[in-house]
Amino acid sequence: MQPSFYGRVMTHAYDIGENSPEIIALYLALWEQAGRPQPVLEPMCGTGLNLIPFLRAGAQCDGMDNSPYMLERCRRHLAEADLTCTLYEQDITTFHGDQRYRFIFIPGGSFGLITDHVAAQQALHHLAQALAPGGWLVFDVRTPAQRHTFGAHGQVDHGLQSYPDGSTVFSTGRWEHLDGGNVIRQWVKLEHFVGSTLHATEAFDYQERLYDPETISALLVHAGLHTITMMKAYALDQQPTAADGLVIACRT
Repeated sequence: MQPSFYGRVMTHAYDIGENSPEIIALYLALWEQAGRPQPVLEPMCGTGLNLIPFLRAGAQCDGMDNSPYMLERCRRHLAEADLTCTLYEQDITTFHGDQRYRFIFIPGGSFGLITDHVAAQQALHHLAQALAPGGWLVFDVRTPAQRHTFGAHGQVDHGLQSYPDGSTVFSTGRWEHLDGGNVIRQWVKLEHFVGSTLHATEAFDYQERLYDPETISALLVHAGLHTITMMKAYALDQQPTAADGLVIACRT
């Protein structure tokens, strides 16, 4: 199964927000700690919330996403920031290229959007192939202990959000806990209004797999990755407890 696809309306809603500063601070610190290796790749880069800080820090950085709408917004933000980088429209589970990277990072729990174990294994295999010898792969996942941070199974939520451009998005979402609670799903209907006129309707099928340390470690080893270090999300060099999210750093 491919990662959740962000359409035009969901991209519009996503792009209004800002990423948590502790997330990008953690990844920049890990990059610095590794000796600022270059080049850098952010798969699943979205609208560039984390890509742009890396570029501003002096990284030679490429981005990739499976949504043309997310990449369209990313290009706009890059232009506004007077920054340039190469962006690829590819899915992480199938991507390939000739470039080899020395640091690949996937922040904000995005890797968990690949909920199928076979697809997740394929993604890690492709990421390992894209790393230069000794290169780093760093990403984070939420754990089963964090299941309570999502809606309860069967819970229905409604949302109404107004945006700076004057438009409004009304959302209706239903939560499900699948695979024994290890996959969280929220099927969302989005209705985008411009004034009082319904401009677009879109479905967004959000799914995220929750990983325990043993499961994610087995996938990494199978992909040929090693020197696996796990730390608390998002606290540099702090050991995780059972209730914490995981930041994983590994190498080829």
